[in-house]
Amino acid sequence: MPAYVLLSKLGTDGMRQILAEPDKLRGVRRILEEYEANILEDYHLLGMYDHCTVFEVSDNFRAQKAILHEELTSAPDTTLLAAIDFPLFERMVKQEIRTDGPHRWQIKWWAKLTRLAFRWYHYSKHMWRYAKPFTVTGMENFKTVKGPCITVANHSSHLDAIALYHCLPQRLKWNIYFGAAADRWFLKNGGGRKELALQPWYNSLIGGNFPIRRGGGSATLDYSKWLLQQGASLAIFPEGTRSTSRKLSRFKHGVSILALDCNVPVVPVYLTGLSQLRPKGSREVSAGPVTANIQPAIYFPEGTTIPEATRIIYDALNDVHQRVLTHGPQAARWDHVSAEGAKGTQTTDEQQG
Repeated sequence: MPAYVLLSKLGTDGMRQILAEPDKLRGVRRILEEYEANILEDYHLLGMYDHCTVFEVSDNFRAQKAILHEELTSAPDTTLLAAIDFPLFERMVKQEIRTDGPHRWQIKWWAKLTRLAFRWYHYSKHMWRYAKPFTVTGMENFKTVKGPCITVANHSSHLDAIALYHCLPQRLKWNIYFGAAADRWFLKNGGGRKELALQPWYNSLIGGNFPIRRGGGSATLDYSKWLLQQGASLAIFPEGTRSTSRKLSRFKHGVSILALDCNVPVVPVYLTGLSQLRPKGSREVSAGPVTANIQPAIYFPEGTTIPEATRIIYDALNDVHQRVLTHGPQAARWDHVSAEGAKGTQTTDEQQG
């Protein structure tokens, strides 16, 4: 079971109560045991904290719920720390995460045909079932994109990739590849789990995914550049992981490096509704409205630096994100004009008339 360390400050009043009623020292133990905790050690401390309890409990939820008990929250200060025993920590440090891929055969005609058929059936089935309705705005913004491009989107759900794929024009669906975390979707031999042994092969062929190693690295960029050079397009979530906050996470520089080195445009797409269908951490999927809002393609002038390009891409999606927070999902359209802006324009026109 997971182990935890609970540090408590008793304060002056708390120490006086302990001196008057020594049995109160066992109060923390009693509360934790109510939540099925196994007490490993109890210490009185000389220093910043006055009391330390080391215990085991089945999960984070029970541990957190225990320390929210009224008697513990009345203490001036309590700190709960998750603990990892040293042998396990040593194994974690020494363990090398082995991944499989990328697989260059995924751009062969037979792989594309297999993937297109699977996506048409499997992806469409999910969209028909859960995205009610599925709306795409700004499709006209792809008209300026003549060759390969990099499509980027905000990331809040496992269903994002399916929705992003379905908003693309048909010519891109035939030859687009999605970045996926190498340590999650491309573990060699399934990371020791037999049922996942074929996962890297499946994700390359059926999912059209290529591995992105967290922390970057030349291997990830080299393969991505190779795909673009072969005329393929890429779909990447530059936040790097699914976000649960009201603010977009800081973007990684990978997309900027690829766009500048390969001289390809970036097409931002803002997705709405998916975090309600399947929130992060949930396995249940519910039905609801989903919208993919395609924004104008970004072309970088010569001399643009990598940080500048990252900021431009981030602003393109974050500006939409802020509009949605203020005015609602309908404000995600690329041509959205707020009520205040429309009123101001009308007043100006009247004055000119």
